[in-house]
Amino acid sequence: MNNKKILLANCLLLLALLLFVLVPSIANHLFGLNGHISGNVSLLLSGSASVIALGGIALLYCLITKRKFKNVMVIKKMSIKQVYLTIFVACGTYIFAIGINSISMKLFPVAIKDSTQISNLLGSSSTLLGLLVVVLLPAFFEEIFFRGVFLDAYGGVNKKVKYFILTSIFASFHGNVMQIIYVMFLGLVLLLVREYTGSLVGSMTLHATNNAISFIISKALMNYMNIGLESSASKVAQQANVGFVAVLLQASIFFLIGGAILYTNLRKLKEYKEADSRTKGIEQEESNNSLKYIVEDEKYTVINEKIRNTKVEDSTKYIPLAIYFVSMAVLLVARY
Repeated sequence: MNNKKILLANCLLLLALLLFVLVPSIANHLFGLNGHISGNVSLLLSGSASVIALGGIALLYCLITKRKFKNVMVIKKMSIKQVYLTIFVACGTYIFAIGINSISMKLFPVAIKDSTQISNLLGSSSTLLGLLVVVLLPAFFEEIFFRGVFLDAYGGVNKKVKYFILTSIFASFHGNVMQIIYVMFLGLVLLLVREYTGSLVGSMTLHATNNAISFIISKALMNYMNIGLESSASKVAQQANVGFVAVLLQASIFFLIGGAILYTNLRKLKEYKEADSRTKGIEQEESNNSLKYIVEDEKYTVINEKIRNTKVEDSTKYIPLAIYFVSMAVLLVARY
């Protein structure tokens, strides 16, 4: 059954990519949005694509596998301590990411226009709409898709292999060359927080906090510190002209500070989970090799289930995934 779930998730990933490409085009055609599109409209299209593609497909996965939404997503309450530790992890992640992005900007100068486009979009859009589309929607819909559906489907896969595949999918799906290293790093931290908190609420909290910090700081710089859109784009371009050694030295400061905050609080989250498990006298729900869920749905039980129907070959289940990565590569080449 695990092979079939992986095949299903990989096929749904292709469907999600297709929807993300088609939804904006369909909206342009239906509402006559050809030509200049305002920042608010652009954000609305992005948010709509997230809701339709990621949210809709997550529900479709539950329907096909005949699972309850709450069982697939593993949504549980978090303690106050877990919440503030997760927020500290988000702060450390953001600081560490500044160093990653400065290096990425040096390695991929062709992607500088991405930063300019993001600055233009944030600067010309409503703050409230930005908080909804940039902060809240991704925190919910990306988590139920990437750390909900895919973590469930890949439950029986070796932990290291699983984490590598899931972070690669998450990073490539954003379609941003400059941010690909950072998003892979963020994807790994999100998986660890999901594991240590034992709930998708943990990764949602981290995701929302990280996006909120980035959004608020970006807005503040543009609106209150006299850094206009053109000036901001100019500073981004100047960053690419700084020597690589200087960039590394600058990044190392953020790595040290962010890494210390990140490591300390991730460790505390892990220790809290272990202590809580000992107190309750239960075993950890997630082992190094697999996630074991006891699901009491009426017609579905996953405990060492034998495949009674036609067995899906190991190589077959990854064919849609390979098609996805090739498609993303083509789209990125066409974009840049």
